[in-house]
Amino acid sequence: MKQWNAFQSRNADAKLVCIDIQPYAHAQAKERADILNIGGFSDQVFTLVSEFAGGTLDAEHWVGVIEKVEL
Repeated sequence: MKQWNAFQSRNADAKLVCIDIQPYAHAQAKERADILNIGGFSDQVFTLVSEFAGGTLDAEHWVGVIEKVEL
């Protein structure tokens, strides 16, 4: 994380995406506004990374996805 913090100090708008193909109990980095941890992999990963990079992915994202599911 030292390297990431040094890099981001020079590039304030930089964002880090950590993709863990087989997630278990630990994340690669602590969640912060500039870091996205993704567990697993599918085509949806590209949409999430795009939303995160564009600043449209927020804490309520998954709540909205779940509420759209019809029971």
